[in-house]
Amino acid sequence: MNNLVIMKDRQAVTDSLKVAESFEKEHRNVLKRARNLTAQNGAVEKMFFESTYINQQGHEQPMIYMNRDGFTLLAMSFTGKRALDFKLKYIQAFNKMEQQIRNQSERPKLMQKERIEISRQNAETRKASLLYRVAKSMKDTRKQQKLLTQIANDLIGEPVKEKQPEPKNFHTANELGKMFGTNGWGVEQMAQKLKLQAPVPESNRFGKWIQNGDFPEWLYTDAAIQQIEQYGFLVK
Repeated sequence: MNNLVIMKDRQAVTDSLKVAESFEKEHRNVLKRARNLTAQNGAVEKMFFESTYINQQGHEQPMIYMNRDGFTLLAMSFTGKRALDFKLKYIQAFNKMEQQIRNQSERPKLMQKERIEISRQNAETRKASLLYRVAKSMKDTRKQQKLLTQIANDLIGEPVKEKQPEPKNFHTANELGKMFGTNGWGVEQMAQKLKLQAPVPESNRFGKWIQNGDFPEWLYTDAAIQQIEQYGFLVK
């Protein structure tokens, strides 16, 4: 028999007609037993509720819906191999239907969490877009790079902080300033005009970004020195 258990009023139930057919009982006897159970104990009443159906002759007849507990009480005295087989089928059907009901009740909560997360991500994206426009309008390169780093942190998480490298083929702006008779700020201005620096936190053949305290700092390679020597002082 299909649909041993159905959902009614957001509850997994079966009915006296299905029970009578499954266990080969007279329907009137199943009704009588269910009503006797409710009469014996008031706590049982919530496990059964009266209803009706239309028979083949078109007449309205009584029937009873019951939840898992009501079915368990009613079928407790049914014996024999066939009775045991159907009890197991009913248990499986109740379990399946109750899981479906739980899934339906939990889905709106999951959808609400998804909507909240999407809204949060959209807000972060809008904030990052606004900060990016502000950063691009800055003339102070150091502050601009700091703000760009903050945007990257907000969008993809805080990057791993890199230690100040010691290899001789990387040089700070101040070190290059001494070489060219200027200061670190002057070197950064030349580097900006020559477009030596990659976007934060990327690198290229002219150097790479490191995190130096709260600020990103660009370290220059020997290729950058050669580029400045060749073109730097010609740039107006």
